[in-house]
Amino acid sequence: MRVILADDHVMVLEMFADALVRDESMAVRTATSFDDALRLASMADPVDLIVLDYDMQGMNGYDGLRRMVALQKAPVAILTDRITHDMAELVQASGGAGLLSKSFGISEVIGLMRRLGLGGTAFPVQNAGAVAIDIPILSKNQNRVIRMIAAGQSNSDIAIALAMPLSTVKMHVRAIFKQLGARNRTDAVRIWHRDYAPFAKLATQAVHAET
Repeated sequence: MRVILADDHVMVLEMFADALVRDESMAVRTATSFDDALRLASMADPVDLIVLDYDMQGMNGYDGLRRMVALQKAPVAILTDRITHDMAELVQASGGAGLLSKSFGISEVIGLMRRLGLGGTAFPVQNAGAVAIDIPILSKNQNRVIRMIAAGQSNSDIAIALAMPLSTVKMHVRAIFKQLGARNRTDAVRIWHRDYAPFAKLATQAVHAET
């Protein structure tokens, strides 16, 4: 499967690209801006899937997605570190085939990409009445960390995905425990799922026992 993967966060881009190329069925071309991705997609070489980071330079929100869909017959998916409750609907309305979260495990993202490349779709299943909201007592980074913990990511995985020192991730984890009154990761995720979890599919993710 031939994939164009675009993200202006180089560390995240390299992490996903390295995982994809280890799969012999995947051929990956990368871009660090929307303009670079547009240039790659404009070439004569056939493409099976295009994945664009939502916050990438030049995307201008869903305008970039619409431009890429108009250019390419291949399915186009959005990659983001935070999925809001209306995002899936807006991606679909803009012609996108999928919505992928950086907080999903690498193997899950690759599986979803394979499904997209074969003509399927990949959108999160939303709980009835659920809204993707931040936990007010946590900082923006702490909210990102708790979502990734809920998705089964280890501290090391989170450090790579967020380009943070491992010591900073551990500091955020300790702060999350304190703010939520949680004893450990499992307890913190239980509280998060009960009160704040935006999507039912994350509830099935395994939680690492690491502290």
